[in-house]
Amino acid sequence: MADDPAHDYLIIGGGQAAVSALDGIRDVDPDGTIVMLTAESEPPYQRPPLTKEYVRFPEAPRELLYIKPAGWFDEQEAVTLETSQRALVLDPREMRVTTARGNEYQGSRILIATGGRARGLEIPGSDLPGVLTVRNVGDSETLRALAATEGLGRVVLIGAGFIGLELAASLSAFNVESVLVEAEHQVWPRVLPASLAEWVQGYFEERGVSFRLGESVLGLDGSGGVERVLLAGGELECDLVVVGVGMAPNQEIAADAGLAVQDGVMVDPFGETSHAHIYASGDVARFPDPTFGGRTRVEHWEHAREHGRLVGRNMAGLGDPYEHLSYFWSDLFDLKLSVVGRPREAERTVLRGTPGHGPCIAFGIREGRLHAATLVDAQADLEPARALVRARTDAEHIVDRLADPETSLAELARKPGATASTSKELE
Repeated sequence: MADDPAHDYLIIGGGQAAVSALDGIRDVDPDGTIVMLTAESEPPYQRPPLTKEYVRFPEAPRELLYIKPAGWFDEQEAVTLETSQRALVLDPREMRVTTARGNEYQGSRILIATGGRARGLEIPGSDLPGVLTVRNVGDSETLRALAATEGLGRVVLIGAGFIGLELAASLSAFNVESVLVEAEHQVWPRVLPASLAEWVQGYFEERGVSFRLGESVLGLDGSGGVERVLLAGGELECDLVVVGVGMAPNQEIAADAGLAVQDGVMVDPFGETSHAHIYASGDVARFPDPTFGGRTRVEHWEHAREHGRLVGRNMAGLGDPYEHLSYFWSDLFDLKLSVVGRPREAERTVLRGTPGHGPCIAFGIREGRLHAATLVDAQADLEPARALVRARTDAEHIVDRLADPETSLAELARKPGATASTSKELE
């Protein structure tokens, strides 16, 4: 028997998707009872600052990360936040969740918003002291405390994706040397076209960051703690290693319950899983891609916010499909990068502007249609660029205008023949 009566909504997880789902439920159902279970001891907090602002400022309190103001959950009627309650078992027939502490909760509608965990390296020495990942607030605080320690010389960052680049920029605030090691031959290989990648690398090198590209990590070594990284091209001495090679979805509770999973919990356009009345949202959900077809999983904050809110509204009875094309961003030193679509799948790139000399956008084209846009210091053009990609705009006839900084992207997106989704994106 459950510890308390069944609730209207039970949310497993305490991140952005979970809180956005709560807001979405309240958009439609102002009175239903909601219970949120989070494995962490903190109220739900933002994760993007963990590799940026929160690392750079050791005096920053945790409360600045909170998604809702401190005390917000205590003030809500019919909303209960249960911290330090890691959901362990989901019984889809009884609509019951059992936590690691042995507590049981029931819900008429259940949301899985368990997010993911940082991937580690399965190599010799990966368990040595001084080998870190950054996924939660404690990880970030550990890193900033070590970075502020006198005598810390070189930090090796494995992975030159957005986590590695963000941490390299953040660690520059301390008197440490950062070296980024990447198996591929360019920085941020999933996002940047080669021309932009070369420029970003140079931008970082001018600020004291060095790179070892095209290098495979064979192992880590040290006596009592990590002291060197063993690369295919030789050894690299270090005082600390931070691994940033991606995220694995926390899908185990769904898989064990018999729900369909495939590198994420499979959901329909409304966020419902293979079991009626059980939903999933955010980083852990694999959903039908409204723009490119097939199914995809997105690991970024804006998607967690938008997908979480829509799924919450659908749990409360709305019934709208997910049609949003999300974007992600990164702040790197003084640069602001935004990415929409799938840059890595592009067959050709059209560059608008010159990086380092004002706003710059790299448009990715595949099969004659816009497939991606990577923006550098071009936030004003984010929405029209997103609308053009969302519409899968025929790019062959507008290549010159895409490349011309004097041409308004908003006007291009409003040209006759633009889809309804394009107009909606620009509202």
